[in-house]
Amino acid sequence: MSFQRSFKKLRTEKKTVLCVGLDPALPQQRKEAVIPSRYLKVHEENEARLNFCLDIIDAVSESAIAVKPNQQYIFGFTKKQHQKLTGYSRKKDLLTVLDYKLNDIGDTVASAIFHLSEAGYDAITFNPLPGNLEETVKLAHRYGTMIRGRDLGIIVLTLMSNPEAEIFMKNAKVGKRALYNSIARQVRDFNADGCVVGATGHVSEVDIKTIRGIVGTEKVLLIPGVGTQKGDARKVLNVAGENVLINVGRDIIYSKNPKSKAQGYNKLFLSVSHG
Repeated sequence: MSFQRSFKKLRTEKKTVLCVGLDPALPQQRKEAVIPSRYLKVHEENEARLNFCLDIIDAVSESAIAVKPNQQYIFGFTKKQHQKLTGYSRKKDLLTVLDYKLNDIGDTVASAIFHLSEAGYDAITFNPLPGNLEETVKLAHRYGTMIRGRDLGIIVLTLMSNPEAEIFMKNAKVGKRALYNSIARQVRDFNADGCVVGATGHVSEVDIKTIRGIVGTEKVLLIPGVGTQKGDARKVLNVAGENVLINVGRDIIYSKNPKSKAQGYNKLFLSVSHG
């Protein structure tokens, strides 16, 4: 089954578009928004971060359709630890999107896709700026099917939520087109599974409409920037269509009650969609 079909099935069954970002920071990394010290009292740091993620998965599973672990925050996980995270997510009817930002030549991409498919992820993010998107999509769909019987989805950084993306993805041109416009055309032409499109201020409704118009209604738009970054979910839901995943990370996972916080975001998204 393709990533897009799996997404649509779960979206219909669970009636949600919430994706929860898993960014388990250690206390020695920064002062705030870190995993509670109780996890580290009984586990070494990899197991501590993994168990924190598993507890978050438990808390949000009824309100979310997916989780998005960030590779930079789970650096050091063994393949078995990745498999435990993805396997537990699957038991809870959650898709897993690894925020990996893959990019490289074909042989290197093939190696990454092999290991990520074995790790059990449903999709990964991809950085298109070095090129090689077409080969990456073919490899991900083929290897994923060979190794686990379903595609590994490729979601392409198209117009990101960070402020610098306005310079490098929106104002920069490929010929007469904005760079993000050209990336969206590659997503369509090379049959990638979706786009990463931010919800923050430099991304307008016109930008979102433009991307959706290029890639079509079936592609999944993964939307970061809502929550701590103060992105506007209403802006996205008004114009992006049904096939969206709105990611919220720190505002849920480091709240006093992640379950309640996830429920609140889900109710907000549903109210806007039905309003």
